[in-house]
Amino acid sequence: MGGEERDRFEEPNLEARRFFDMLDAAKQPLYKGCKEGQSPLSSASRLMTIKTDFNLAEECVDAITDWAKDLLPEDNLLPTSYYEIQKLVSGLGLPYKVIDVCIDNCMLYWSENENHKSCQFCGKPCYQETSGRVPIPYKRMWYLPITERLKRLYSSQRTAEPMRWHAEYREDCDITHPSDAKAWKHFQSLYPDFTYERRNVYVGLCTDGFNPFGMHGRKYSLWPVIVTP
Repeated sequence: MGGEERDRFEEPNLEARRFFDMLDAAKQPLYKGCKEGQSPLSSASRLMTIKTDFNLAEECVDAITDWAKDLLPEDNLLPTSYYEIQKLVSGLGLPYKVIDVCIDNCMLYWSENENHKSCQFCGKPCYQETSGRVPIPYKRMWYLPITERLKRLYSSQRTAEPMRWHAEYREDCDITHPSDAKAWKHFQSLYPDFTYERRNVYVGLCTDGFNPFGMHGRKYSLWPVIVTP
């Protein structure tokens, strides 16, 4: 690639500017005189991690934030509830989606099939029979959209450089990276426009099933689908 291509600079788009503005706001101290690095965002992220690690109820997190806020100086900016924590953390732009799934894993109730009430393959119903107004699906899956996460890898200079490494390093030796292999080079010859943009991402897909509860949960298994740059 020429020097012009290598040295070009692009202004961040509106979405990126919002993200950077949020990071600037994250530098605001939790309260006057607190330790360096303690901010409303860092506190929210820490509380979210604790909730996940110990499987805490939302009401429990509300109680923790209420108690902690009373202990801190009056001018503190600690989130006052789990709802406020979610709002702060969502600003990072790492969303997730919960998608209903056929009880026998035949299909996803997603996109054009989102409003189906039964599986188009096995015919089994999507929702359980309950007296409540909110329908409860038999099975769900959690999806972490890859696009937003790849964007975040390019939002930091520290991670953006390794993301471009496959296109920028030059070394005549044996295979030290998938980009040295014949399959990768064959792909590049087929799609030169994709190859020209060094920030384009090559991804690998893998999946494997396991029983998260050992022998005590024989009827339950988990199958993560992992996409890696």
